[in-house]
Amino acid sequence: MAKSYKTPLFAWLACAGATALLALIAYGSDAFQRQDANLLARFIAHRDSEVGSLAAGCAHLGDPVPILLMLALACAIALQRNRPLDAAAAIAVVAGANVTAQLLKVLLTHPRFQPVLGANQLDATSFPSGHVAAVTSIAIAFAFVVPRGARSLVAVLGVCLVAAVSSGVLVLAWHAPSDVLGGILVAAGWGFAVLAVLRFAETPAPQQPQPPPAPQFPRRAPIATK
Repeated sequence: MAKSYKTPLFAWLACAGATALLALIAYGSDAFQRQDANLLARFIAHRDSEVGSLAAGCAHLGDPVPILLMLALACAIALQRNRPLDAAAAIAVVAGANVTAQLLKVLLTHPRFQPVLGANQLDATSFPSGHVAAVTSIAIAFAFVVPRGARSLVAVLGVCLVAAVSSGVLVLAWHAPSDVLGGILVAAGWGFAVLAVLRFAETPAPQQPQPPPAPQFPRRAPIATK
């Protein structure tokens, strides 16, 4: 029995709405911006520690080359399982999330100066985080291509990857926490959108009603003649 496409479709709409609302608050609320900057400052304070150095190194896992290598591995898994549609889904999620993140950066360009950040001011094109959107989309891509029994493990590894890169971009002051959340929402939205398309494609077409059978009349016995 095919699963309904409506649930991931509604989830996509929720992600799109949450992204729009987050951008509105992140750029329109001074109180939110202050809290965002204060939280970011706590991450930046660990930049010179061992943990901070490790987190900063993890940030580069969201660079284009590692992302393309991980996407190639995901596609190879799908093709080895003879599931080219899953490989196409993985590519669609990663490409869609990355393109959307870059477009939003341009469309939502806006300075967010906060005194608490000192010399670590955010770039005007920092929302949403492209690095976080990229690694989140990769985590979702692997969920599409691995066997059902391995999805739980892949989900845990994906969460760890996203957390590592998110911490890294915060420690390096590349992005604010709101930018990180925005990147996750963008990638999640694409994951739900692609899942909705796949489920819609698997939905069986409604069967045409069959005409009622023609009535059967009992045959009359032949008249005997002498």
